[in-house]
Amino acid sequence: MRSCLSWVSAASSRRGAGAAAVAVVTASLAVGCASPLMPSGEAPPPSSAAASSELYQVGASDRLVVRVLPDPAIERIVIVRPDGLFSMDLIGDVQAAGRTTNEIAADVQTRMEEYRQSPSVSVALESPLSNAVAVMGEVETPVLFPLERDTRLSEAVARAGGATELAAASRVRVVRKTAEGETLFIANLDNIQGGQTATDMLLQRGDLVFVPPAMTVEAGYALRRFLYPLEQVMRTIAGPLLGFLIR
Repeated sequence: MRSCLSWVSAASSRRGAGAAAVAVVTASLAVGCASPLMPSGEAPPPSSAAASSELYQVGASDRLVVRVLPDPAIERIVIVRPDGLFSMDLIGDVQAAGRTTNEIAADVQTRMEEYRQSPSVSVALESPLSNAVAVMGEVETPVLFPLERDTRLSEAVARAGGATELAAASRVRVVRKTAEGETLFIANLDNIQGGQTATDMLLQRGDLVFVPPAMTVEAGYALRRFLYPLEQVMRTIAGPLLGFLIR
């Protein structure tokens, strides 16, 4: 702002402007120079990352960092259990699932006031594992990745290296856990790759994508599992017998 006002004053002096004119122009530009991007007195909007963090609801398997001040400080890395809780010093179990990190921090802080004077609590999300999607079955590389943006089934399978030659790509399963239980969706990856995207669904946090083997391959796997115990017996018997014959 100082350089802006200095320029106005110098320019007005060279043209012989009066002191009053210089004062008016200087005062007018002072407002513009003070905040060229935001209206005066207004704070900049929060970044999208900060807004997403505030809106993210914690789930089971998420890893959190909990800090309690003042000294002696308490800092714990906790993992949210399947029941949606985690344990914290002094106060015991804390409800985490379905809450934002700010809501968890407020709850911990209120309960800590019974044991510490004027506690200050912060909760940060270290690993959002409850936000993950798993891709398994007949894919090149089974993978588990966080769902950080809108992701369709075909993209998730592609992230796993694509379906193998042994896959039944026409009956890919998506298993989704809901409050009522598990819901099963069937998608046709062959049709999706051919341009018919009706079953190329958007995935949700916690979804399991399973690419099954073709029926003939599945039958081969079943036969192999059935014969495996017999194979071990034959090897046990054949070993000493072959040793005897070699003698």
